[in-house]
This record gives sequence, structure tokens and C-alpha cells, in this order.
Amino acid sequence: MKVTSMTMRSRLRRVIPGVAAVLALAGGVRGDEVALAPGAVVKQAIGGRVRGQIESESPTEVVIAVAGAQVKIPIEQIASVRYDGQSASFQLAESRETGGQLAEAADLYRKAATESAEKPLPLRAALAREALVLTDLALIEPERMKDAQDRLKAFIQKYPSSRQITLARDALVRLQLHAGDTAAAAATIAELARNPQSAERAAVLKTKLLVRQEKYTEASAELDRLIAAAPKNSARRRAALLAKAECLAGMKDFKKAEQVAREVIAETPAEDAEAQAPAYNTLGDCLRAANRPKDALLAYLHTDLLYSKDREEHPRALFQIASLFRFLKQDAHADEFLQRLKREYPKSPWLNAKPSQ
Repeated sequence: MKVTSMTMRSRLRRVIPGVAAVLALAGGVRGDEVALAPGAVVKQAIGGRVRGQIESESPTEVVIAVAGAQVKIPIEQIASVRYDGQSASFQLAESRETGGQLAEAADLYRKAATESAEKPLPLRAALAREALVLTDLALIEPERMKDAQDRLKAFIQKYPSSRQITLARDALVRLQLHAGDTAAAAATIAELARNPQSAERAAVLKTKLLVRQEKYTEASAELDRLIAAAPKNSARRRAALLAKAECLAGMKDFKKAEQVAREVIAETPAEDAEAQAPAYNTLGDCLRAANRPKDALLAYLHTDLLYSKDREEHPRALFQIASLFRFLKQDAHADEFLQRLKREYPKSPWLNAKPSQ
């Protein structure tokens, strides 16, 4: 009897569970894809990715059907999600965002949302990414603050059960704190705290608010609890440690503040710019507050030399470098970095900031 390729596939489907899915993938059949975060383990993953048909999303998990079985992946184990038939504009927007072309990226995400009007999950993803990119843009171009906040609020109101809801609320708090609107920030933090998945993040943000209000003792006690409860080397622990360093500097315990900031730097992979840039800037803030301008200068220079792609932290570093050079009577260097700040971030609020030193 002649066994055709189709017959063999049919037999394999009956004999070996899951082979049908592997064959489908090998044959180029498209589907949704969930890329896992480093360290995440999902039995159905192949090469760190789970492919199938996404059935639902929520603030806590994504449910994807793989070979007829439902696979529930917790949000904290997900690095990214890509949908079958996702708009080409979305992919181009991702490329522009990675390259730091935030305004163009926001426009492309908006275009992707229009193109995905009949596809609820891709539509939601495009709207979320647009709002988040506008958040990053508003932190360096203040005139975009209202637009970014409006987009985030609209997304939160329309999609309160989305997988992106924590990111949206977190971004809104960042903008509210940046704008000095502590009452609004407190209300948004309270919303974050209602979701068990984001309660710890809400607690960290609350301590930032307390530090901003100079309630250092209250903030310090809460941060100690968060640090003790957070997994070692986790993003949550790093955020709490940096907030603790800021708190200690406010309490004038400069030695301990420096120690905590350096601990974050030592525990974080050197290539992790998203974590290292704020860590070095926080170290610089602590050293500047301790009246050690030369040491503070070196910390900020690390951000400039190694992590300049962080468009929120980099202008902060440039401003502090210029201010410290001015304080050290090295006006030529101060002018050089001030001109770079004006040239690279012409709309940054740091241009109008007053030196702390």
C-alpha cells in the first residue's frame, strides 16, 4: 500500500498528541504568538514562544489554544504578543519606536489601529502602544502632556479588562507625577492597587509619591517591606531599591543611599539600559545631594556614554552634567553639554530646570 504524505500526517495526528501542531507550524500555517519573558517556562513553548490561537486576554493572563488545548500564560511571564494578520503599520511602528523616532511611531500605531478596526485584540494593542509612546514623548516634549494623558485615560476607560491596563495606569501615574499632580497620581495609584497583579507596583509608586511629599519615614518603612518581599534581581525589587535610595538621600543618609544605588547597578546586567540608566542617574542624585560633585558627574556620564537611548533618563543626565561642570567652574564643558541638551531634546522640560547644586 502506498503511503502518501497526507496519510502519514493523518496517522501521526492519531498516534502522537501535539504532532499536528508541530506539523502545522513546519508547514508555514500562521497563528498568534506569545513570546515568553526570560526564565518563563511553558510546556507548549517552542524556542521561547507559544503559537496558536489567542482566545482571550485579561489583566492577569493570556489564554491561547494550542493543538486543541487551552494554555493560560500569566501576564508577568509574557515579553510580547503578536497576532496573526497584524497590520504591517504596527510592525513598522515598532521599528520606529526602537529607533527612538517616537512621533512617527505614534502616528504609525494610530494608523495600525485604524487598519485593525475589525480585529479587537490587534486594535487594542495598537491603541495601547500609541498611548505608551505618547507618554515617552510627553516626558521630553511637555506640549504633548495633555494628548498623552487623554489617550491613556480613554484607553483605561474603554478597556479596563485588557492585558495592557496595568501598563496604561502605570504610564498615567508617571505623567501625573512628572506634572506635579499628586492628587491625580494618588487616585491612579489607588486604581492600580485594586488589582492583585499590580498591587506591588502600586505600592512602589505610592512610595515615590511619599518621597515627593517628603514623607520619608513613612516611605522608608513601606519600601523595606517591598524589598524584602520582592524576588532577587526582579524589576520590582530594583524599582523599590531605587526609590529607597532616593528616600535615604532625602533623609540625608547619603552613605546608605549610595550603597543601595550601587547595589542595583551591580545586580543589573550591563546591557539592560532600561534599568541601568535610572540607576546611574539615581546614584548621581545621591552623590550630588551628598556634596560630591565630581563623583556625581561620573555617575551621570555613565548614562550619557552608555545608555543615551533612554529618552527619559538621558536628558536628565545631560542637564545634571552641564550643571555640575558649571559648578566646577568648567564652563566650556558646561556649555558643550547644554548645547547637546538643546540640540538633542529641544523641547525637554530640563531646559527650563534650575540646577540643584
